[in-house]
Amino acid sequence: MGIAGFAVESLSLEDLELAGKVRELLLVREVRPPDWRDTHPESRRKFYDAVRGALIQLDGKDINRRAQRISDALSGVGLLEPLLRDPLVEEIFVRNGQVALERDGQFISLGMLAPDAYFYDLTVQIADQSGNTLRPDRPAVLTDLPSGERFTAIVPPLSIAGTAINVRTFGRRVRTMQDLEQAGTFSNQPVASPPNRTEIRNEDFEDKITSLQTPAARYLVWLVARRAGSLLIAGEFSGGKTTLLNALSEFIPPAVPVAALETFRELDLQHGFPLRVVAPVELPPGQPGVTLDWVLNVIYTRMNPGMILVGEVVSAEALQFLKAAGLGRKAITTIHGDSVEAALQRLEQLTLEAQPELGLAAVRSMIALALDVVAVMSRCPRSGGGIERLLREVVLIRGLDEYGHYRLERLFSSGGGVMERRQQMEDTWQALSEIASNSMHLPRREGN
Repeated sequence: MGIAGFAVESLSLEDLELAGKVRELLLVREVRPPDWRDTHPESRRKFYDAVRGALIQLDGKDINRRAQRISDALSGVGLLEPLLRDPLVEEIFVRNGQVALERDGQFISLGMLAPDAYFYDLTVQIADQSGNTLRPDRPAVLTDLPSGERFTAIVPPLSIAGTAINVRTFGRRVRTMQDLEQAGTFSNQPVASPPNRTEIRNEDFEDKITSLQTPAARYLVWLVARRAGSLLIAGEFSGGKTTLLNALSEFIPPAVPVAALETFRELDLQHGFPLRVVAPVELPPGQPGVTLDWVLNVIYTRMNPGMILVGEVVSAEALQFLKAAGLGRKAITTIHGDSVEAALQRLEQLTLEAQPELGLAAVRSMIALALDVVAVMSRCPRSGGGIERLLREVVLIRGLDEYGHYRLERLFSSGGGVMERRQQMEDTWQALSEIASNSMHLPRREGN
């Protein structure tokens, strides 16, 4: 794919095999890649010349182009090196061999650039050179690259969908106040569109949203598709919480990097670019490894997820979930509780267990700031036998009142029997339809 005047090409299995042969030949000649902290152009040029000489001996086809690709693949951050040469690139994402980037504020997918094994080996190489060798109790790399970029990676088996890498750039393009003003930072619209701007459109979910017949469903889908707020899905055991979360994942825009964390694999995500992690909530004494709350902290602080999905909060990760959502990361999770009040109380309890010194008032303030909507699922008897899983209520959290209690606004509430629920729908869904049919922001919070 061509970006900013240079081509970003994938590395095939044949290319990887050739790169391995070049590496072996260079070792025989006692030629090694420049140290990753050696950014001197002369060192890179000499290594390129050595790779070119090896290719002339091994394979006489397309020498110059292949020499650049293989010298990149064997040094620095490998195939990602050309992307770091573009001053507009702000962040690079790798997920199981799939590469994407945030460039000048836009998310661009580059597709599969190499097999996942290549990026795993690259992570091992960077970890070793930075003194952060991968080990069972830290299956992740957090380090700074020589030119100031921040490199973060999570590897299998902690990452269950291949190697996940983020490279965050800093200070690549100095912005003046005039630049910010021109870009529209201080107004609703940019003064002028920058020339040659890459136009990437997100998939439009309008048709899918409007095709849904029930306003409650349309509202929840709109909430996710527009990333309009963070959602807590509550319910009893086997109440349909995870089923609803899985269904909503279809409406996360494809240009939004998703991080999904679980204590065991249960989510069935309908998204093409996820970072997926399975980690325990706690470890037995002396057992190496990391817990879910540790990984969640790494992901929301360093790996720039557009949306965070936590399969279920059951322990200390509740605090990290609130911190992530409170920092502006749109987040969805499930929790046990057969009502909105019970779910919020359990979330308070789990957060206080993680950090008791916070106190109830501070925890409630965190919850009110972090969460926007609570949806409650319920198991109800079905006429003729069996059960059905139904959405019982949808509630907005409007902050706290003067007494420190949650301000709750029920958008939808079902009754006990089917006929009673249908009658109540007539009274409550008209207002909900108006909310779900318009692209509007959630109501402004009060009392915080």
